[in-house]
Amino acid sequence: MEKYYKYFPSSDLQFGFKEKLGCSPAIFALRQCAEYFISRGSSMFMAALDAKKAFDRLNHVKLFHQIYDVGIPMCLTKLIIGLNWCSKIFS
Repeated sequence: MEKYYKYFPSSDLQFGFKEKLGCSPAIFALRQCAEYFISRGSSMFMAALDAKKAFDRLNHVKLFHQIYDVGIPMCLTKLIIGLNWCSKIFS
């Protein structure tokens, strides 16, 4: 699977879906940020976004074509299509 990592880059700021990372580092970073601003008498505003519903309105056929067009190998494109199709059947 390591040979396919180059097709799925991620930011160092991403905590989910990475080996040895999860909620704890994200919560720590949020807490440090909050403590920094609060200790200096500033206000801190936070927003959360649940993007789950965004994929309900997505044109999946167009997405699959774009995935292939950017150079993702056909075997991975078919895997992504299959996972998407199965998730709709079994949900």
